[in-house]
This record gives sequence, structure tokens and C-alpha cells, in this order.
Amino acid sequence: MKDLPTDIGTFSTIIENNYLYVDKTEYIYNMAKPGKKYFLSRPRRFGKSLLVSTLEELYKGNKKLFKDLYIYDKWDWSKKFPVLHLDMSDLEYYSIDQLKLSLHELVDMFALRFSVNLNNKTLKLKFSELLMQIYSDYGQKVVVLIDEYDKAILDNIADSDLAEEIRKELNNFYGVLKSSDKLLEFVFLTGVSKFSKTSIFSGLNNLTDLTLNQNFSCICGYTQEDLETIFKDYLVNFSKDNNISCDELLVLIKDWYDGYSWDGSNRLYNPYSILSLFTKGEFGNFWFESGTPSFLMDFVRNNKSTNILFDKNMSFSGDFPTFILDKLDFKTLLLQTGYLTIREKYAKPGRLTNYKLAIPNKEVNDSLYNSIIEEFSDDDSLDVFQLANMFLKAIKSCDNKNLQIVFDNLICSVPSILFGKVKKDMRESNFHIWFLSWFKLMGFFVIGETPTSDGYMDAVLKKDNLIIVCEIKYSLDKDLNNLAQNAINQIYNNKYYSPYTDCDVVLLGAAFGDREVKSIIEPLKQ
Repeated sequence: MKDLPTDIGTFSTIIENNYLYVDKTEYIYNMAKPGKKYFLSRPRRFGKSLLVSTLEELYKGNKKLFKDLYIYDKWDWSKKFPVLHLDMSDLEYYSIDQLKLSLHELVDMFALRFSVNLNNKTLKLKFSELLMQIYSDYGQKVVVLIDEYDKAILDNIADSDLAEEIRKELNNFYGVLKSSDKLLEFVFLTGVSKFSKTSIFSGLNNLTDLTLNQNFSCICGYTQEDLETIFKDYLVNFSKDNNISCDELLVLIKDWYDGYSWDGSNRLYNPYSILSLFTKGEFGNFWFESGTPSFLMDFVRNNKSTNILFDKNMSFSGDFPTFILDKLDFKTLLLQTGYLTIREKYAKPGRLTNYKLAIPNKEVNDSLYNSIIEEFSDDDSLDVFQLANMFLKAIKSCDNKNLQIVFDNLICSVPSILFGKVKKDMRESNFHIWFLSWFKLMGFFVIGETPTSDGYMDAVLKKDNLIIVCEIKYSLDKDLNNLAQNAINQIYNNKYYSPYTDCDVVLLGAAFGDREVKSIIEPLKQ
């Protein structure tokens, strides 16, 4: 068996050392056209850097690396191009001066590599001069490959002023690629996010966006066929080591790691998760644990709009949603960072295409809601999954005593951020998010109304044949026992349960106060 290239994003290293490689060169062949400029958004750890590295070796004409790959006998190897591969994740960017200095040093490094002398001092003119001199000295148009073009912005997104300064600086820098069009053979940018055309892309409005292009939906990531053929030996060994059939193993892997899609039909596995699974020989939340963006949890804690997490009808229409720095939208944030993906696509002539969204798989679902729960906990010893199991057991058996014990343990872990000077509507919203996150972690599907922040919330939750009809109350001055009973009465009076009487229905009323919660759970009485 070939070794697995976990944490290796360099094409030459993978090929020269005979690591396992999933051939993506057919997509590259269909994409590579003279004078074309492309953009591709994919989540982190999804193979973007490897794709850029593959393009670099291809345009440099390193034919021997592509032996036995799709593109080998189709590419014109007589042409070799000067390639600028800009890995923007290597820059220093925690101040605008740092970023400017790093960009100057990057341009100077390429000038040294291609043995050209630069006279201009301003960054934009220097970059433009670099492209012109390389074109002139080498007699070939230049290929420009930019990886993680947006990292400097995303890593500073919590500081809106600095993020805006960085955006402006990068906008000017990348804008050189538009004005230097006649010098360029091919341009390819990758990143996690796509910013609005009035933002960083204003200087690059001639880019072709491949993000939702069905012909390139599988350009990064592993397909089901890849998993079952290229990783066949690893599947067999894993099944033997764990005394499970390959068919059973494939079902588990699909549930845990499959589900990413950018066209609503082709489903993909995150390469990092699959490589980690077979390297470690056990299931885990590998992608999530490799680095959760801090700004994501900041947004969850400080914005009421995060109730979108529990909306079963999430969707967007038209083009891939874009970031607007001063108006960050949580749905767009989740989609671009990989916590949501396209589940279905609806296209009709004469109408904008509609895309229905969902969380991709178990790994992302469990990791996301676990992270939210931990964000609202100041107890490092809190065993989230153990408490979730206790929670579920008490609910299934309508055990009010043990349910109250679990709630008491949970509420003790909630930090002061949900109390004190936090605005009342924000406290309510945080409690709602925290409460429903527990149910999502237990595997429940929210099929009822989504929560609001005006003092009440209805939620209907489903797991197998079990339906929980919830009513949540919040007050700092009313008796919580009475409020919890009022919640149960409200469910009965409004017959929230009526669409679900063919299932096993239980009613849950919970009342939150200042560091206290009271709950009532009971089977439906008809």
C-alpha cells in the first residue's frame, strides 16, 4: 500500500515519494486555458494548496511528475512558463505595516528568484514591474497562482478596522493582475471566502468563479468512487482490525465524513478527515479539531442571528453568497467556511437557481454544536458527550428528577457572559442557542419553528420515532416552576403536538432564570 500524504500539500513531494494521490488532472486540463483567470472557494483542509501546487508543476513543465496521470499525454510539454506561486498564509499580517512589509518582501523574493532588478518603490508599481520584467526577460507570459488569498482578512475579521485596511491593501495588490492582463498566461486564486465585488474583488472583476460550477464541483475532495477504489486496501485493513464488514464500515464513514457538495448532486469527503481516519485507525472530529476559526465562535456568542443554525429551510439563490465586512451574515459565514453545504439544487429556466443548505455530516454537526456548548461553558472538566447521553436518557424515560439534575449540572457550567451586563435579549438568544445545541448534539432534528429572541420559543425535535415538543420560557423575576408548568400548558392549549400524534410524543417545558433552570417533561396525554 502507498503511504498516506496526511499534512502534505506539495504535489512534487507526494509523487516523488510515492504517496497515495487522487488524480485531479482531468479537471485541471479542462480548466487550463490561455489568458483565463479563475477563482475557487473551498473550506480549509480541502485540498486547495495541493491543487495550486499541481498547477505550479504543470506550468513549469515538470513532465515526469505526471506520468500515469490523466493529463500526461494531453499537455503540451514543449511550453514552460515562469510561475509566481504566492502562498498568502506565509505572510505577516497582524498590522497593516506588517502586511505591507511582507508583500514587499514577497515581490523582492520573486525578483531575486527570476534575476530581475526592480526600480519602483511603491508596492503596486513594484508588483507590476515584476510581471513586466519577467515577461520581457523570459519571453513567456507569466502564470500567477495565489493560495489563501483571503487569510489575512479572515484572521483579523474580529477587528473590523484592521480587516478593512487589509482589504484595501490587498485590493490594490491583486488589482495589478487586471491591469497586467497582456502579460499573463493563467491566473488562479483560492481561498475560503468570497468577498463582494465592491470589496476585494473590485480590482479583479474579470475572474471566472468556479465555486458552484458543476463541471468542477469535484476538483477538490474525494468522491465515493475514490474512497472505494483508491483507498480499498485501507478499507479492508480497517474492517479487519475492527471486526466489521467493509459495507458496514462504508456506511459509518459516509455518515461521519461524506456530504460536502457545491452542485447539489456530487457528494464529497474532506481529504484531511479521510486521510486522518486511515492514518489513526479510528473515527474522530479531525477537520474541526485542526483549527476552528475563532471569529466563528465570536459571532455565535455576540449575534442573535445565529438562530439560523436551527432553520431547516436554509437556502440562497443566484451566485455564491459573498462577504461584506461591515455586514457579516452568519449563513454566508457558515457556508464559506464549510459548516454548511449545498444539499439540493433547484434550477428552472428564467429563474435564479435556488440552493438548499444543510450541515454536511456527523463530524461537522457534532463538532459545531459541541464547540458552541463549550463556548457557553467555563468548566474545562465538562464532559459534553457524557452529559448529552444523560440528557437523552432522562428525556426518553420522562425522568423529571434526573433531567433536573442534568439541567442543574449544565447551568452551573454557564459562564458569567450570559448574565450580568449582557443585554436581556442577547441573554435569551444565547440560552436558546445553548439549549438547542444540546439537542442537536444528541442527534435530534429540528422540525418545528426556529427560535426567536422576544421571550418565547417553540421547537419540535425529532429523533427516530421520538418527538419532543418544547416550549422555553425566560425570566429574571418570575417563579420558574410556574413558568415551566405554563410552558406545558401552552403546548396543550395551542395543540403544538397535533401534527405528530402518530409518533412517540413527549412534552418539555423549561424556564430559565438568573443561573437557574426548572424543567418538566411528560408523555403526551390525550
